Formats: sequence, C-alpha cells, structure tokens
Amino acid sequence: MKLATIHKLGGFFLIAGAVLLATYSVLFLSLFPLSDIQKDFSSVVLSPPWIGLAGIAFAGVVLMVFGFAAVYSRLYQGAGTLGLVGFVFIEIAYLLQACKITWEIFVYPIIAGNSSSTGLLRDGILRDHYLFHAFKAGASASILLGTILFCLTLVRCKEFPRAAGILVFVGALVYGLGPVLSMMVAIGGIVVFALGCLLLGLELIRNQRGGGVATVGK
Repeated sequence: MKLATIHKLGGFFLIAGAVLLATYSVLFLSLFPLSDIQKDFSSVVLSPPWIGLAGIAFAGVVLMVFGFAAVYSRLYQGAGTLGLVGFVFIEIAYLLQACKITWEIFVYPIIAGNSSSTGLLRDGILRDHYLFHAFKAGASASILLGTILFCLTLVRCKEFPRAAGILVFVGALVYGLGPVLSMMVAIGGIVVFALGCLLLGLELIRNQRGGGVATVGK
C-alpha cells in the first residue's frame, strides 16, 4: 500500500474519530446531567444509553490511534527525538483511554447491576481508591506530555496548518486539567481537541505526498 493511501485513510480515521468524540461529549452532558452523576453514578451506568454512548467513545479513541499514526508518518523524518517521544506518549494515552472505556462498557454495568457490589460505584469506592487516582494521573500525564511534544512539532513544521497543532494542544491541555475544575470544562476541551484533529485529517486527505518528509522551520 502506498504511503499516500495510508495518509488518506488516516485522515478519514482522524476526522471520524474527532466527530465521534465530539458527539460523545455533547450527548454525555445532554443525557447524563452532572447532578445525577454526583448523586448516584451507579444509576447512570445502568441507564439504557450508557453502553451505546461508551461504545461511541471507544470507536473514536481507536480511530484516533490510527489517525495520529498517519500524521506521524508524514512527519517522522523531520520530527526528531521530541516528535517521536510525543507520538509515543500520545499513543500510550489513547491506549489508556481505551482501557478505561472497556471497563465502562463491560465491567461497570456488571458492578452497578449487582446489589453486593453497586456500592463500589454508588459510594465512590472505586473513584476514591489510590490505584484509580494513579491510573488517572498516568493517563493525564501521558496526554499532557505527548501533546506538548507532538504539537510543538506540528506547529513548527510546514506539513500541517499551525492552527491544527494549537487547537490540539489547547484542547488536550484543557481536557487533561478539566476534571480538576469541572466536567463541563473537560468536555469543552474534547470539542476543541476534535476541531484540531479535523484540520489535521483534512490536510492528510487533500495534500497527498509519496514521502514522509517534514520541513521544520527554524
């Protein structure tokens, strides 16, 4: 398969992933008010839309993994060590997010539906456990570190619009720090991040090149 074809497919994956994540963020707030989540998270998990909505998020994350791989394949010869490290951490961050969502789809409903274990979600036992906090900290650190380094390469190079790198950076930063402030802020970060990914995907689709050389500005 030609590299140009991989770029084009990666662009479609990135756009589709961005649309799915933006859709997820809007529907999540519409279907699950924050007051309900804080009051009894187990009842939210057992609501009919939960699994389908989590499935949308999972599909979006998986598509993003392949989409960013296509972005890096356009940059790798000029990205340098920082670009490589940023790409690795971004992929790790998405893998961690995918792991989290699989629990939301396959494990949380079982816990919430069993009277002997529902307290793990209802009373915040899982949420307050130090291992859960460690997982969230690792995921947030991966997103922030990977995005800072990778977006620095995007902004400096001439392969993609600088606005795309800036939007991806700001969106990921807000999403990473958002939960400390509010769920609304975190979801707003996802929307901004998705806009940046949309620009990256369109660039991959429109400008096909056989090589993967990136010209980095001084």
